[in-house]
Amino acid sequence: MDERARGASPPRGFRDILPTEARELRAIEATLTSTFESYGFVPLEPPTVEHATRPAIFGEGRTVQFLDRDGRLVELRPDVTTAVARLVAQRYRDATDALRLSYFSPVYREEPAMTAGEREFVQAGVELIGPAGPMADAEVLALCVDAIERCGLSLDVRSVHVGNVGLVRRLFADLPDDARELVLGALRSGDQVGAIRIARDAGMSAAAVERARHTLGLLGKRIEELGDDDDVMAIRNVIHYARELYPGKPMWGLPNLSLVPELPYYTGIVFEIVHPALGSPIASGGRYDLLLAAFGAPRPATGFAINVARLHQALFADGWRPPNERPLVTLHPNGDDRVSLRCAAALRACGLAVAIGAVAEPAGQPILIADVVDERSVKLADGKVIAVDKLAQELMT
Repeated sequence: MDERARGASPPRGFRDILPTEARELRAIEATLTSTFESYGFVPLEPPTVEHATRPAIFGEGRTVQFLDRDGRLVELRPDVTTAVARLVAQRYRDATDALRLSYFSPVYREEPAMTAGEREFVQAGVELIGPAGPMADAEVLALCVDAIERCGLSLDVRSVHVGNVGLVRRLFADLPDDARELVLGALRSGDQVGAIRIARDAGMSAAAVERARHTLGLLGKRIEELGDDDDVMAIRNVIHYARELYPGKPMWGLPNLSLVPELPYYTGIVFEIVHPALGSPIASGGRYDLLLAAFGAPRPATGFAINVARLHQALFADGWRPPNERPLVTLHPNGDDRVSLRCAAALRACGLAVAIGAVAEPAGQPILIADVVDERSVKLADGKVIAVDKLAQELMT
């Protein structure tokens, strides 16, 4: 690669999003945000930069930090939920009713160079702050599934995993704090075998190890083997309530008792949305009742975040394309600039998108080539002359 081109390319972990992909992402954004609004969630925009002195959520070296001109250590926002928790603690400290907040925002995280991981990606999600209990958890779960399906991705019971971090923590409650965190870290990466080995090496009894192994291996209907444990009942209740929201669905979630999301602030019900074409979840969420307390304003809370790039990949793998779109009319002038401009204006007034002249980047849109005849009519590629309003009528039906 030419050295000048190398210097002009984005830094590692950042990338250019070209028009076709950007147009598809805008279509996904419009669907997600309108779905959030249909559940009563209102948008907000926390700042891109936060103080790095906030409660630590990520491990050492996972955030993009720098000194600002005031000499203060700041960081690019690594997660929207923590930013919302800080915002709510400051701006809505005295609020007593539920807060329904939504967002569509980029986040930034450091990834090791050898992993080629993205350091910038977009999250879309909601935070429901104030309500506790299965109805709130079920509504958030149902909204996450509903939003993804409205984008065009078909999900089934195997796509939606529901767990309970409280149950997992209780399984390993007898371990020292540092060993328990190592176990949870292994489970976050999906390494059940490693988690059991860590617990055994840390002195966990053989009976407790076997109980943990058995519990973590329970999936689907076999959750009934655990009986009426409160944490298990919480999973059942959330799935049941979600089914009440959408009775047409045969089941809203596959119980997965080994589920521990990547971020450590979850305290109760958790869930992930997965797709066979991806190695990582499309979305994850759950209850995080202690996070706002870290900012001095304790309140129950639950929510989710959708990784928009992964959702886009899953949609594309399933053959999705943006919804039916009217073509872009590329209008070839007839030599009289004033007539050509008026013809373009007339087409746009009828609701059509018009570019005067050929375009180098159509961004995947269908193209309709037309030559200007006069201010109110054009000639199509097949030689047909048609009035502007008639063309618009045909294209918009």
